[in-house]
Amino acid sequence: MTTQEPNAEEMVKESAEASIEEIVDEPGKENPLFLISVDRLAKLERSPIHLVAGRLAAASPSKYKPINEMGDVKSLIREISQNYKTDSSFIRSDMPVQEIIFRTLLARNNRPMSLVDLHYELTEKWATPIRPIVITEERLLRILDNDTYYGFARK
Repeated sequence: MTTQEPNAEEMVKESAEASIEEIVDEPGKENPLFLISVDRLAKLERSPIHLVAGRLAAASPSKYKPINEMGDVKSLIREISQNYKTDSSFIRSDMPVQEIIFRTLLARNNRPMSLVDLHYELTEKWATPIRPIVITEERLLRILDNDTYYGFARK
């Protein structure tokens, strides 16, 4: 026969309430929005036109134009978002994590995406049994905040 501590029920109840509060509130959890920033690319001394033009889908009308005839970055991004659906190789699960995020933002016309949504894209949509993408939201946040190539920035 085991004896139960007098306030064991209270301890269990408090523990359950604390767990529920952590799940519901998650007070320390950040969920910032990210996009590709032309200003950040300029600070990194990177050409936004070249970076985006290198990701034009095969069906994009500007794919074979000279760089000086491509127009501005926004029009290139719009073109990518309109034509990526016809190109099944635009985003592949074997690409590096940052490249998948970059192309995901391009495909969504560079509309800001939350950290949680980007994490979901990586771990659920693009992960495969052959190449699982196992990354925490905290690690992904560090990757995005410390980017020096793609121009990721918080909105």
